[in-house]
Amino acid sequence: MPQGPIEVADDVYWVGIRLPDDRFQCHTYLIRNGTESVLVDPGSILTVDAVLERVQQVQPLDSIAYLVCHHADPDVAGSLSVLADRLPRPDVQVVSEWRAAALLKHYGHPYRYWLVEEHDWAVPLGGDRRLEFQLTPYLHFPGAMVSYDTATHTLFSADLFGGFVPDNTVLESDDVEYILDAARPFHQHYMPSRELLTAGLTRIQQRWRDIERIAPQHGHVITSAAVNGAFEGLKSIDCGIFTLADADIDLQHLLHISEARTGITEALLTSADPIALVAALNRVLDDAEGNYRCALFIDVPDRGWTMWGWGGSRAALRPPPDHVPCVDIPGSPAAKLCLHAPDEADSDQELLTMLRSLAPTIRPVIDEYLEDHEQARRESDLRRAAFTDPLTGLDNRRALEERVPSGTYALIALDIDHFKAVNDSNGHAAGDSVLSQVAASISDAIRDNDVAYRIGGEEFLVVLPDADSHSARVVAERIRARVGALDLVGLSPTGRITMSAGVIAVTEAETTHFASMSSRADAALYTSKQAGRDRVTVAV
Repeated sequence: MPQGPIEVADDVYWVGIRLPDDRFQCHTYLIRNGTESVLVDPGSILTVDAVLERVQQVQPLDSIAYLVCHHADPDVAGSLSVLADRLPRPDVQVVSEWRAAALLKHYGHPYRYWLVEEHDWAVPLGGDRRLEFQLTPYLHFPGAMVSYDTATHTLFSADLFGGFVPDNTVLESDDVEYILDAARPFHQHYMPSRELLTAGLTRIQQRWRDIERIAPQHGHVITSAAVNGAFEGLKSIDCGIFTLADADIDLQHLLHISEARTGITEALLTSADPIALVAALNRVLDDAEGNYRCALFIDVPDRGWTMWGWGGSRAALRPPPDHVPCVDIPGSPAAKLCLHAPDEADSDQELLTMLRSLAPTIRPVIDEYLEDHEQARRESDLRRAAFTDPLTGLDNRRALEERVPSGTYALIALDIDHFKAVNDSNGHAAGDSVLSQVAASISDAIRDNDVAYRIGGEEFLVVLPDADSHSARVVAERIRARVGALDLVGLSPTGRITMSAGVIAVTEAETTHFASMSSRADAALYTSKQAGRDRVTVAV
């Protein structure tokens, strides 16, 4: 165990004291700078006597002009209450930020404050040397800051890079894994979130690009070879895990939840639709405790409640039942992310808390899906309008041209007999009504896989896949009978109407000649007309 001050850089000394059986060692540093020397984080009531003894081994106590307090915790600033009796100079100033100063005064010290925000975030130390400061809010104190000695390129990192010390005989280290192993549990407990931690570390790197060592308040002094690795490693640590809990529960469980949160956050950045999102979420939950699965429920406009998940199914449902634990996703339309444990275990409240915190970030995925869904619906409506006869609701000639039949099939060409007399005697509104009722009769008479088209005027065509001439004639006779049975009093001069039909069966060898086959069906229809109408003719 070190018994005296240790010079960690030119005129920069570690002057702390190792307390027995204390893994949370606190470090104090002295910047020797003549009569303008600096004591960085002077320490607590428990360490102040030993710290001052070690300072005196380097230079007299009356050389100290500044006491830097990176934050107001008692382990680094509690000694302010007694330093007035130990330091001979009355003009010593406490270097702090206003939020920390508001608390430091409660130690009852007599010193004036050097508020860094009022002095260009620096303390001049003579010549080109400055002690510069950077705010690192909420890491772990609202007004926390770090400082940088421009002469030695030393970063005094306060709680950042601090750790629980497994070996109090080691002060300096260049072993990144060893440093991070000590830092990880400390940051998991004390730092609020990885996002804040990463942002704070990035700002430090951007401001001071030539950091040669890191001197934290706890843990190990990090030497030049490990500086970059320590920065990048610290950014990967999951922090703020206790924000996931309503009570102080098992740390290992919270770490699983924290890892799940990280995975879910990454999934949200890469998932573009509910199917991909739920699949990604469930992959993450597979690695978490509890064997949970999740499902996403969305009240989709024009479709109703739809579910993604729990076996990969997607079906219109009522809202999820009340007994299923769910998290509401803010925004409109309503959406819920729900959990299910196959073993019917109790709900994991910490997992629900984590999902609740992430719920707002799921809304953009939902909104993008709904926008795509609406766009697809509009396109479908436009396509349906383009390929549908607006009067009868049957497909039109353009639809037939888009999907010309192939393989073996049959055609029925249909035409209403004496339709002109309907329009001439009762008007076009009556004609439209007759056309609509005839189209409905055709639709009712054909098979499920047959397709009826209105070709134009009073002309219709039915395509019958995998049909021969006999079965096609049966369908045509059924159509003719149903149309003939319609009650059209007030619409047709006789109150009835008849249809003529022509049928042709197409073999697979003839399938490439649809236009020719259609013409032959029309010819058979013409034969029916010539033979007296209200009949079916099969082409030979």
